[in-house]
Amino acid sequence: MLAERFRPSDIESLVRIAGALAHSPAAAELPSPYRELAQRVHAEIVAEAAVRRSPAVSAILAPRPGEQVWMLRIWTRHEDSTAPYATEGAALAELATHVRSNWANVGGQGDVPDEPPANDAEAIDLYYGTDGNAVPDQGFELYSEEIGRPHRSRIAPLNFAFPDPVTADGLNRGAVFYAADDDGPSCIEVAGVLVFGYVDAEDGVVRVSVHLDSADPEHVVRPDGTVPLRIVVEDTVVFDDSNHFAPNPTVLEQLLDAADPVQGAMIRMAAVSAGLMWSCPDCQRPNPRATERCERPGCGRRVKAAEIATAPALALEGPR
Repeated sequence: MLAERFRPSDIESLVRIAGALAHSPAAAELPSPYRELAQRVHAEIVAEAAVRRSPAVSAILAPRPGEQVWMLRIWTRHEDSTAPYATEGAALAELATHVRSNWANVGGQGDVPDEPPANDAEAIDLYYGTDGNAVPDQGFELYSEEIGRPHRSRIAPLNFAFPDPVTADGLNRGAVFYAADDDGPSCIEVAGVLVFGYVDAEDGVVRVSVHLDSADPEHVVRPDGTVPLRIVVEDTVVFDDSNHFAPNPTVLEQLLDAADPVQGAMIRMAAVSAGLMWSCPDCQRPNPRATERCERPGCGRRVKAAEIATAPALALEGPR
């Protein structure tokens, strides 16, 4: 999706531009759905100025942190290689293995023993020396890097509901087939989900691969970023993450558990606006709609169900 390539502030600016141009001559040339969307934005801008905001239906979360790996670079007179390791300890263990296999370069010289010590850190220090220059034309570098996830914001829909039969039929009829070419194998795209099916000559298998990064967040992406997915081979279900269309524990709780303090404040504000949480009249703490007593220690303010803003029951909620 195009939205994945822009920062939240960029998206906000684009939305406001659309609202400002909603009634311009240029807007009259837009297809009807786009024109109606621009007019909705214009109405929201007017309502916001009059402090009559509509309930929030989504929250924009900052990019998820990537996974940390340790990069170990080892160079000698004849080669220079760099490889990733899951932990610093694993990288040092590999470096110690390299040191011991080349111990003849330093063994018996000066204070260095003939045989490498059992301790990895001691072996590395003795081999390379305190200044790292004990062995000519050899050295190493160990550093961490973040990999594994694209640095992009996410839009979390607070009112997730799986498509009804009519909408699902439209998404299925809108599926697109991409034939194999020089850039990749053939695949089918439905609701943004890419399903590749091809003959893998290298491994000698017929391979089926599902890619969910581009899944349509308006229809099939749950607020925690996952897609309800069921994979069937012949008549056997080999994978099932449907869970009745809602993750467990509740999505709202999962979002809050994974969020940093700034993200958490944004999510709670949006949830209160959407009626999924209520704000304590005494201490202003946001509380889950499923409870009638403020959860802040020392407060415990009890409210009647009638005092909590009503909203349709959503997949975000569950028993407490």
